[in-house]
Amino acid sequence: MHVTGKMKPYKNAGSSTQSKHKPTRKSNRKGEKPTDSEQKWPYKMIKLQVKVISWLFIILTAFLCVLQIESINTNFLELAAFEDFLRSQHLNQVLVVRGPADGDAIGDWQIECHQKLLANYRVQFYRPGMLGNFEDLMAYESPRTAVLVLNFKHILIKSRVLEAASEARYFNNSLAWFIFGAAQEFLTDEEVIDAHFSGYKMGIDADVTVAMRSLDNSTWQLYDLYRVTQQLPLIIQRRGEWSALNGYQQVDRSTWVARRNNFFNVTLVGSTPLTEKPLGYDDMAFLADFVHLQQFDPMSRKTYQFFQLVMEMFNFRLQMIITDKWGEILKDGSWSGVMGHVTRGTADFAVSPMRFVLDRLVYVNYSPVLHTQPIHFLFRHPRRNHIRNIFFEPLSNQVWWCVLVLVAGSTFLLLFHVRQEIRMRRSSWAEQRVAFAWFTMLETYLQQGPATEVFRLTSTRLLICASCVFSFILMQFYGAFIVGSLLSESPRSIVNLQALYDSNLAIGMENITYNYALFSNTTNQLVKDVYAKKICHSGEHNILGLEQGAKRVMQGRFAFHTALDRLYRLLIDLRMEETEFCELQEIMFNPPYVAGSITVKGSPWREHLARAVLHLQATGLMQYNDRRWMVPRPDCSLFKTSRAEVDLEHFAPALFTLALAMVASALVFLLEVFMHWLPDFRARLGAMST
Repeated sequence: MHVTGKMKPYKNAGSSTQSKHKPTRKSNRKGEKPTDSEQKWPYKMIKLQVKVISWLFIILTAFLCVLQIESINTNFLELAAFEDFLRSQHLNQVLVVRGPADGDAIGDWQIECHQKLLANYRVQFYRPGMLGNFEDLMAYESPRTAVLVLNFKHILIKSRVLEAASEARYFNNSLAWFIFGAAQEFLTDEEVIDAHFSGYKMGIDADVTVAMRSLDNSTWQLYDLYRVTQQLPLIIQRRGEWSALNGYQQVDRSTWVARRNNFFNVTLVGSTPLTEKPLGYDDMAFLADFVHLQQFDPMSRKTYQFFQLVMEMFNFRLQMIITDKWGEILKDGSWSGVMGHVTRGTADFAVSPMRFVLDRLVYVNYSPVLHTQPIHFLFRHPRRNHIRNIFFEPLSNQVWWCVLVLVAGSTFLLLFHVRQEIRMRRSSWAEQRVAFAWFTMLETYLQQGPATEVFRLTSTRLLICASCVFSFILMQFYGAFIVGSLLSESPRSIVNLQALYDSNLAIGMENITYNYALFSNTTNQLVKDVYAKKICHSGEHNILGLEQGAKRVMQGRFAFHTALDRLYRLLIDLRMEETEFCELQEIMFNPPYVAGSITVKGSPWREHLARAVLHLQATGLMQYNDRRWMVPRPDCSLFKTSRAEVDLEHFAPALFTLALAMVASALVFLLEVFMHWLPDFRARLGAMST
């Protein structure tokens, strides 16, 4: 108004001046000269107009410069806060979401900001309105990226960035969102955040940090945003603050998984297979029972009881879906069983240990190891039934031959001594026969010895004494070894797969999926030979169910490949004796199977499930749960010590030797009788002929 008031008199004056001086101009044309004041008046009015307009530009420019400097300073502080956030999260990938008008308002700040970010991080920029969608910037399994949003209130940012991220489920821990906002005078920060973010889809794995600038632009309050499920309200937790003086200060420095340990009693769905449940049992009661019928579905029941600890840890309820299969891929590309429930989203996770299989890795994520399953051969090691038993074991063949040579040599030496005794007539009992010398040395070695008056020569007595000492040492060592062999466990010869393959034992396996995969997909030629020539041998039925295999193991001379804990538990239920149980031998040719729970790709529960497994393992609760399902086995060492005796198996060689000697004696006796009767028989024949 002030400018318009100055211009109006000028225009009126101009118009009136022209009307008054028209005759004068005519007079001037006739030779009249105008005055100096009349010549300078239009120039003075033009200078006045220029000054007024210049002052307007100066005032407007000064006002705009103050706003721009304040905006640049604020944006530099926001950049510093964002860099502290990147350092605290250990991130290198950055996506900057710029407002549509950023280039006109803060061009200088953009240049410095871009240069600083590009110097330390890998930066990508996106502006709503650019060609391409926000979703196109996301790559599957790309490195974890920080997303910087400078103003969440902008309409285009809300519609093309935040809403697009909500629909595409990008509010998860694969992206670390850092969003700036400003406090309002009559609303709390939580109310402002809830008004703008309550409509977005977030999960418990969301990593969204909102930095609210205070009214005096000195600090930024940091808030953590997430939901437990979409049915529950948005949870806003104060995370800390940032200021130029104190930097990035967090209230709680623990991870987001540790902070979000309360699921507010939500209901999650788990899937587990039950293939051996007896009739008449309720599913949930059967799963929760760890005392009775442990031989049926032990892996599923043990894992369910582990998840009961997880439920108490995170405060949620568990709804179970029961199936009869772990999961196999179908012709149409879908999965059956537990895998089908998890991949279709019917279940949140598997409440059963799932083997680590390459075909499943494309569809699911595995938790840390929940269960270790040893799957090996088990059989009763056969006893040795050949004639060479403990009576010959203390000494090797070379020692036995040396002893025999010494006995023979000492016998011939004694024969010379006996002849000398007879020549010197010092012994009336000595006989000059080889048999006498032989039996005398046998008596000596058996610690009986001859009478003292039989031999009078010192050399003869020295030979007898040396033989007695040698036989005493030999008998002590021999007897001690036999007693020790009875007290100690006898060594076993079938202790590896090659020895099992070379033995005469029958070999079989349980009719279950992982056995076929193990024997069919191996590159070990020995394993292939065992499967082709022993298990699948024509005319033999060696692929059996678990109970049939257990009964054949009890009968002996049969090696069965299956899960050991299930087989041990079934053998105990079949009343296997302790002596037979202590004869069981395991042969391992492949490492134990390890298994874990599964969640679908992108599941929000993956990190919490992994933390629960590791936490319960570190505290020992997982080991405690495992021990409740361990199979009690007898202490075979104590049992063997208490039952140490010389049984018929060990004493049979002595009896056999004695019986053989008696038979030989009887045959020789008959031969002697025949030889004694033969001359008389010939004489009678001669008398009859004459």
